[in-house]
Amino acid sequence: MPRPPAYLFTGPEHLLVRRAADQLLAELQDEAGGELDVTEVRGSDLGEDNLPDLRTASLFAVPRAYVVRDAQLLPKVAGRALQREIENGTASATIVLLSSGTKPILGLAKAVKAVGGRVDTAPPKEWEESAWRRLVLDEFRRLGRTADEGAVDAILDAAGLSVNGIAEKAAQAATTGPPDHPITREAVERVVVGHGSRGGFAVADAMCARQPAEALTLLRGCLEAGDHPVMILGALTYKMRQLIAVAAGLPGKEVGLSLSRPQIQRLQSVRSRFGPGELTAAMQHLAACDLEIKSGDLDAELAIERAVLGVASTDHLPVPDPDRAILR
Repeated sequence: MPRPPAYLFTGPEHLLVRRAADQLLAELQDEAGGELDVTEVRGSDLGEDNLPDLRTASLFAVPRAYVVRDAQLLPKVAGRALQREIENGTASATIVLLSSGTKPILGLAKAVKAVGGRVDTAPPKEWEESAWRRLVLDEFRRLGRTADEGAVDAILDAAGLSVNGIAEKAAQAATTGPPDHPITREAVERVVVGHGSRGGFAVADAMCARQPAEALTLLRGCLEAGDHPVMILGALTYKMRQLIAVAAGLPGKEVGLSLSRPQIQRLQSVRSRFGPGELTAAMQHLAACDLEIKSGDLDAELAIERAVLGVASTDHLPVPDPDRAILR
């Protein structure tokens, strides 16, 4: 099956967009026997008078790729010109567009999609831990290194759920240890500093696993990264609603939740960590936290720390009185 004459790589994370485009260029080069003539420009630098000649083949018959970074900044006249080349199939070079969005270049984006070349990229969702771990391992692989599970944990601890942070920390860690040995947690911790945010759902997972120390460490990483306590509380409450739905045997859709069969199985395992009445007590802790944050009666960071500890600890804090805003 022939390749599309044009590609559009788009997404909110520039690094992922760039990596996907670079992978395509590497494939095109391999398919051409190791030779590829690549021209790269920035979208805002193009106009009616400085568009390249996309119809003239290379002097030495070397396949060509024309890469436009920041394609969302293309002037309208340049965007229309590229769109015509794609729609008419007149370009002799593969057109590769990198863009953070498609609204400013909607017609061009539709033309690329019509020929089968649109590629949407996005980081994993906050709660997709296995996908974030694969991203870390892929980053080490790109650097020619392997890493054990402890090293992956250490990178996520230091970088949080930041694509750029993961790339930076993995590059730092890749400089340590023998190149033919897997990188370990100890090796990462020797050269990498910082504590990043792994997000509210990571806090929720540790909290519901009844691991108070881990939950508080992750929570402080979120807070240090600037995550608002209200947003973190939303993730905690959502996770608790999932647990309660599974415990009650309710179909997710009936209570406004999306629950797959694998999720239900995992949640049933987590549910076993809570004894009689403890899920109710957990929701009371979170409800009290919500009141404390919104009323301003208690510092928001302190309120959410107390709530997380109240749910995660197997030696419970006293269950809050639902008629009072402050835990006494």
